[in-house]
Amino acid sequence: MGRIGLVAAIAATAGDLLLLATSNAGRPGFEWLPAPSESALLVGTYLGVLAIPCYGLGYRDVARGLSPPYRGVVVALGVAGGVLGGTTHGLTGLAIHVESTGGMTGTDPVTLLARYGAYLLPLWALVAAGLVIGSTAFSLGVARGRSSMPRWMALANPAVLTLAIVLAGTTSEIGRAFLVPAAPNVAHVAFFALAAATSK
Repeated sequence: MGRIGLVAAIAATAGDLLLLATSNAGRPGFEWLPAPSESALLVGTYLGVLAIPCYGLGYRDVARGLSPPYRGVVVALGVAGGVLGGTTHGLTGLAIHVESTGGMTGTDPVTLLARYGAYLLPLWALVAAGLVIGSTAFSLGVARGRSSMPRWMALANPAVLTLAIVLAGTTSEIGRAFLVPAAPNVAHVAFFALAAATSK
């Protein structure tokens, strides 16, 4: 259960790291990163654009272990979130490309968001809302015994995992530069892995 989603989340996380390595290269304290590479940026962009929509397949697999009406909510929001997430990843890659071709190297994620927030924030808000609602539906179904998963999995939903990873990432400069922006995809690696391991 969730194995397609797990592979997709690993690929999307790799895409995140390539985008973030390109964006952060040249920042003070990140001199150890390789020089920005257009090919790395393209690979990172397309990894996320192609992999994140496959989260819908992962959520479909996970939802098979849930009873209605939780199953339908989780599938619908998983599919919608995957499409919106892939679109957001692609726009982020494009924004980093625009920055690098304009000579603006070493752009931290917060600055990038400030410059392109009008394009990115509405999509991120929709993805976040879907993540919270879908995670709530998943957790309710599991906590009420309406699933094939152990009840403790109710706490291992994508929203809670994302928040935990963000909080962990804020404790260091490298974490803020890499782990915090990649938290949703890292959280999905953990979520799909746990779902696959605990499904009956």
